[in-house]
Amino acid sequence: MKSIIAGLALTALGCSAFAAQANTSNIGWKQAAKSDINWNYVGAGYAKATIKNIGNDDVDLDGYQLNARYLLSDNLYLHASYYDVSGDIVLDDIVGLELEASELVVGLGVRQAVAKNIDSFIEAGYVRSEMGVVNFEKQTFNGFQASAGFRYLVIQSLELSAALRYNDSSGSDSSTFGDISARYRVTPMIDLYINYQFDSDASLLGTGVALNF
Repeated sequence: MKSIIAGLALTALGCSAFAAQANTSNIGWKQAAKSDINWNYVGAGYAKATIKNIGNDDVDLDGYQLNARYLLSDNLYLHASYYDVSGDIVLDDIVGLELEASELVVGLGVRQAVAKNIDSFIEAGYVRSEMGVVNFEKQTFNGFQASAGFRYLVIQSLELSAALRYNDSSGSDSSTFGDISARYRVTPMIDLYINYQFDSDASLLGTGVALNF
C-alpha cells in the first residue's frame, strides 16, 4: 500500500506543477503549448539488459525493444513501450540455463513546453513484466508505473532527455530508476536514438531508429 501511495504522490506532484503553470496568464499558457519537440513517433531497435549480482557474475540479456508516443491534444499523449530479451546464465562448468524477460508499459502522459526547446512531462500507466527460464513457467507481475522528466532540444538535430520513473508491481518490490536518452535527427522523418535505464540492481540499454509522423 505504501508503494502505491508513493507512486500516486509522484503523479499528483507532477499534476500540481502543470496546474500551477496553467494558472499563469492565458498568453503565457498559449505560448507554452507550442514546442519544436516532436511527440508523434514509433521506434524499434536493439535492447541489452544487465542483471547485477546473479551468482558470481552479472547476467546480460539481449533482444529488441519497441516504443511509441502519440499526441491526442496539445498536451495529452499516449505512450507505449515493450522489450523482450534473453540470455544464458552459467551455474557451474557444466550446468547453464537460458533466462528470458519482457516488459510492456502503456499509459497516458501530459507534456508542457517550458520553453520553445524544452518540454516537461509526467506519465502514468500499466506495466506488465515477465521473467523466467526458457521452457519453464514464467513469473508474471502486473502493476503501475509513474514518471516525470524533461526533453531538451539542444540544437535542431540533437535532443537530450531525462526522467525519474517509479514501478510498483504485484509480487515484487517497488523500484525507482533513472532514464536518460539522446536522439539525433537524420531527416525530418528519421531519428537515431540511444536510451539507458538504470537502478542499483539492473540496467537496460537500447538503441535504434524512430520514425516521426
